[in-house]
Amino acid sequence: MRPASVTVAMVWMAAGCASYPKTTPLARYDLAAGYRFEQLPPGQRITHPSQTNSDQLFVVLAFSGGGTRAGALSYGVLKQLRDVRFHMNATGEPVECPDVDSDTCKAMERSLLDEVDVISSVSGGSFPAAYYALNGAEIFAPSSRYHRNFLYYPVQRELLGRTVYHPRNWTRLRSRVEIAADLYADRVFGSATFADLKSRPRPYVVMNATDMSTGSRFEFTQEQFDLLCADLDGMSIARAVAASSAFPGLLNSMTIDGFNRNRTDGGCHYDGPGSHTEEQRRTLPAGQRDWVDLALLGNARTENYYAAEQVLAYKDPDRRHLHLLDGGLFDNIGARSILQGVGTFSRPVKRSGNQTLLGGWSALSLMNQRVAKNVLVIVVNARTGREKDWDTKAAGPGTPTVINASSGIPMGNFTKETLTRLRELVKDVFPNLGAAEAPGLFEIEIAFQDLPEDERRLFGNMGTNFDLDRYEVDCLIDRGGSLLRNATFVEPSKTTFASFVRDQLKNGRIGTPSTPSPLCTQPDARQRIAVRHHYMDVSAQIKGTIGESDDVDGSQLSPAVSLRVTRPRGWGVMFDVGPQTFPIAGTAGTDQLRLGDLRLWAFMGGIGWTALGQRTQTTFGVSAGYGIGGFEPSLGARDAYGRQGLFALEGEASNAWLIKPQASFWYSLSDRWAATVSASYFFGRPTVRLTGDDGTAFSRRVRASAVTLGAGLGFRIF
Repeated sequence: MRPASVTVAMVWMAAGCASYPKTTPLARYDLAAGYRFEQLPPGQRITHPSQTNSDQLFVVLAFSGGGTRAGALSYGVLKQLRDVRFHMNATGEPVECPDVDSDTCKAMERSLLDEVDVISSVSGGSFPAAYYALNGAEIFAPSSRYHRNFLYYPVQRELLGRTVYHPRNWTRLRSRVEIAADLYADRVFGSATFADLKSRPRPYVVMNATDMSTGSRFEFTQEQFDLLCADLDGMSIARAVAASSAFPGLLNSMTIDGFNRNRTDGGCHYDGPGSHTEEQRRTLPAGQRDWVDLALLGNARTENYYAAEQVLAYKDPDRRHLHLLDGGLFDNIGARSILQGVGTFSRPVKRSGNQTLLGGWSALSLMNQRVAKNVLVIVVNARTGREKDWDTKAAGPGTPTVINASSGIPMGNFTKETLTRLRELVKDVFPNLGAAEAPGLFEIEIAFQDLPEDERRLFGNMGTNFDLDRYEVDCLIDRGGSLLRNATFVEPSKTTFASFVRDQLKNGRIGTPSTPSPLCTQPDARQRIAVRHHYMDVSAQIKGTIGESDDVDGSQLSPAVSLRVTRPRGWGVMFDVGPQTFPIAGTAGTDQLRLGDLRLWAFMGGIGWTALGQRTQTTFGVSAGYGIGGFEPSLGARDAYGRQGLFALEGEASNAWLIKPQASFWYSLSDRWAATVSASYFFGRPTVRLTGDDGTAFSRRVRASAVTLGAGLGFRIF
């Protein structure tokens, strides 16, 4: 999010009513129902949909936040995973197949993307995660909604447009996150809910938000909703994505309802982790205690203790409504979900006779059962390193920049620390991790820091917004793939992705793009992009008024400020405020003279059509509004009426309705600043009066019509 975008958001926060779709109560806690990892069928192969993936190779992805930048980079990684091909036998073990063109080998071929089991996502990364989980390989079609309505679509512009141009949303400004959710549903996800998602095969997607009250991670899974006695099935995918990307300021928090009636079973027969009272926790036999009991009875400084406290916090009956913000405020790379899912055994368990039901997901459990032989973790980190000049000045950065930095600094500071901690947790169970008889854990971070320096400058200065140029999106997709192809594992160190495909996938093949890679440096970007489109600007001008009626005598200069909310190509709205000054002609006795200056403080709004050029925007439109009138008699009028015996001359003018056809021209000097010129025809019909100590000397309804020409500077806000 750019600092100016945060400033614009302040305008939205002052008005409107909060409204949101209500959460559905959970009828009964059931580990065999709802959106859960264990209830999803294994993932289908892209090449042979009748065949499913294997748990022997367990693949986990984490998609970070970062707006369209994150969505495009993660998409590039998905494409590259699709183009990694290898062969797997009937038992789910990678094998070498010498005759790759034979029918036997073709039947055994699969892509590494087929093997993806879990995707943890935050903010902008939740768009590709949710879309792929819902639609599978359709995400790669150029005609897909993901391409047309997200990657190459100005989502941010549309969100602003829906807020400004849709009157029904004017009363929902305190529910801006719901306006965003409606947009994401209309454009990208349709009416899909988690009930639709649970009928899909793997990958299991974990979209992460941040709980405002506790500051902890909140995930959109049935295990999380169980703690609220709430049913996730009816929740729309679009709302989950909106909550995951609800950046403070631009969007407000999303409300999720809680239905706990007590601190034990909550009223929905919940008997999972956290359902025991403190007394039960102390007296239960060790075999009947769940992981929350064990954590709370242990060291209060451990990660498990903190996680157990969060479980109890969600079961608080007083928490009738939870308020969620962008998941990046807690963890902007989505790795904490992986830390729990890969590095611990902490999950709900229910035993009934010979049947055991499991909730959550745990790659560590699969490794412990000798089911998963290799676990591959790929973290796609779209964090940037924008160039800053704060430390060259004594004065600190402004408030919007501070807000931006305070949310961004903690977001990317612990990727490698998290991956290192993950390996430590797994090594607690498998001290000989990576040995022939033990499972393998392979960890990759996809990050811009591994690009050449000239490319890092380009990607490091890309905005965290939902509106990038096509050139930028293409570069992100391409470099997402190349970063994976050329990656070196964080652990085992010095192991490359290419060697993993060769050794662990038994001479698998890494596909490469059929088209040349684009040049992706700042000089290339300046040539390809020129000046970015924008949707809101303000300009300050000096305007000259040239009279166009017999009542207006001569010309006059006056300042004016204009605010424009527009689309690069299409209709928009305009707001103008400033004085319009008209020299008014009249007679005093037999003398024809300038009576004084009529000043109308104009407050106007209108619509206009904007045409886009390489560095220009030209808007044609019409505005209407109201002018607050005032009249200042001239010295000549005072003298003329004084000779007639009328002294203490005062002037006044009535208020009047105004209309103004206009054209404005914006020439971009940089991404932020522009030279602006404008031309308009201004028309109003106020009444002008001159009064003295003996009564009214002059009263007439005048034609305040004039051509105004202006020039000044414009500033792009958003």
